[in-house]
Amino acid sequence: MTTAKRANRIGLILCLLPALYCFVTVVYALVKSAEYAHGTPLVIRYVVAPALIGLFFLCAALFLSRETRLMVGIYATALWIGLFAFEAYVTIKVLPGRLGLVGVVGEDVSVAQYQQNLPPAFTIKHLNNVMEITDLEDAILAPIPGREMLMCSVYGDPVTYRPDRYGFRNPDSVYNDDIEVMLLGDSFVEGFCLDDGRDMASHLRTEIPQLVNTGHRGAGPMLELATLGRYGPELKPDVTVFAFFAGNDWRNLYREKEISWLTPVLDPGTKFGPAKHSPEQVEIASQVVQDWWKTTTLSYKDFLRKQRIIRNFFALQKTSEIIGIHYARATKPTPVYAQVLERAADIVTQWDGELVVVFIPPARRFQGLVSQDFIHDPLRVMVKEAADQAGLRLIDLTDAFEATDDPKSLFAADSHFNEEGAKLAASTIAKGLRNQGLMN
Repeated sequence: MTTAKRANRIGLILCLLPALYCFVTVVYALVKSAEYAHGTPLVIRYVVAPALIGLFFLCAALFLSRETRLMVGIYATALWIGLFAFEAYVTIKVLPGRLGLVGVVGEDVSVAQYQQNLPPAFTIKHLNNVMEITDLEDAILAPIPGREMLMCSVYGDPVTYRPDRYGFRNPDSVYNDDIEVMLLGDSFVEGFCLDDGRDMASHLRTEIPQLVNTGHRGAGPMLELATLGRYGPELKPDVTVFAFFAGNDWRNLYREKEISWLTPVLDPGTKFGPAKHSPEQVEIASQVVQDWWKTTTLSYKDFLRKQRIIRNFFALQKTSEIIGIHYARATKPTPVYAQVLERAADIVTQWDGELVVVFIPPARRFQGLVSQDFIHDPLRVMVKEAADQAGLRLIDLTDAFEATDDPKSLFAADSHFNEEGAKLAASTIAKGLRNQGLMN
């Protein structure tokens, strides 16, 4: 093969490779159109822009002169190699902080004392599904009470807590007096990967001593409503705070609608079941937990199995986040969230309680060189409209976070609150409750 022909072929290949990458991106977005090709910003980002870039390189491969084609191909390849090298660097840099999500611990750390409760990254919904629960009354809505639980790890060191008499993260002494405030929510409310005293509920408890935290990882609006329906009449809090995390609660809502034992929560005549676990529930749950621990390694293997590392790498996700062009998945309107809030409002009237919604923004709202407010605000508006429809007041943490010098610094490597973020969230909620006349 002559040098000219070889150069021509190399140029053709080097132009076609980025074109192929862009077209694969478009195809993936169209296949997942409900998530990545719904709404103008997402269509432009994941369909139009990569399609135009792909067409440019395809035209370069087909119509440019041999020398120009080779030059374009070399520059494009150098750029793509640089992007993937940077993606690899950022992924490796953040990986140690992300490993805590699945509880990766050091080789010298014993976890035997935690194996009587849920392993990290396993959820209450998963537990009930494996237990083949069909009726809400029979479901377990909290971890097993009194058994030390490994929540996560921070650079190999375990972060744990001992669930209270109901299975939640509280000092058991909180039940010695009337409950002032009850928190409903997911891992942000639970205080994921923060030691006792550093989480949001603990900071709130300095101002509201009789505060009960019922948050748990993986919970969505319907499971939180079930928690309110079961434990609310037992505790009768003066104020119930219903937290909404914008990062995944809307998707959780769609998934929870498909869980047969959860769907009755919206019905007025639903029986939510007794507050305390029965011995039979504990026995069955314990067996499931033991089976899970037999296959849980608390290692990189667990992390790779549960995280989409390879897909995210080829999507250049971390690089896109830093630039500010990694957009959240589309959120379509649904009436169900408003129905959840209306049902929750009905429940708290049983003991003349008050209900307040708290909006928690995701870390990625504050990341990137380019503002992403236009991507995140539609969901923020939908949550506010749902609260308005239910006649409820909303405490939005977004403005308080944006008012700081560096909102990103309020989140840990795993994208949950760090202690400063938890402290600011707690003070904002307390201020909101005071402004609404719900606490002194």
